[in-house]
Amino acid sequence: MKFDVMPVATEKQIKEVEETAKYAWYEHYKDIISQEQIDYMLEHYQSSDAVRRNMSEGYIYYMIMADGELAGYICVLLQSDYALVQSLYIKPEYRRRGLAKRTLAHIDAIFANKEHGFDYIKKLRVNVARKNSFTINVYERLGFEKVRAVDTDIGGGFYRHDYVMERKVKK
Repeated sequence: MKFDVMPVATEKQIKEVEETAKYAWYEHYKDIISQEQIDYMLEHYQSSDAVRRNMSEGYIYYMIMADGELAGYICVLLQSDYALVQSLYIKPEYRRRGLAKRTLAHIDAIFANKEHGFDYIKKLRVNVARKNSFTINVYERLGFEKVRAVDTDIGGGFYRHDYVMERKVKK
């Protein structure tokens, strides 16, 4: 399988990110959170408007490509010494093919390379829903460890109940 990661830069790509989020979320989160919370989170955090707003605030989006097709996307936000993996979504038909591992290896390479200017990033951090055992297992296999549990009021009467997971950037 041919693999590539490319920056999201155009309106068409932003719309594709939104559609990928909808597709992945409705399939994956249906047994983890309510339909109402899925709809709320997609509108507030994964819609085209949210992606544009996030990009203006420093979030970096990459499309994950497999054999020339959009297989998913990743979004990271650079912090003082870590990068928050805000989103890493793989479409259901592309899961279990090593794309998350390859994508994180690509991100590691960017942060480890002094020429890119991100070598101050020492850790990757991600928040994962505590009921999301599939994704927790994926991140654990990729070297992430749970560091704490957090509960976050996200508005609309909804809360996120997550584990904060992290690992060092692989040099």
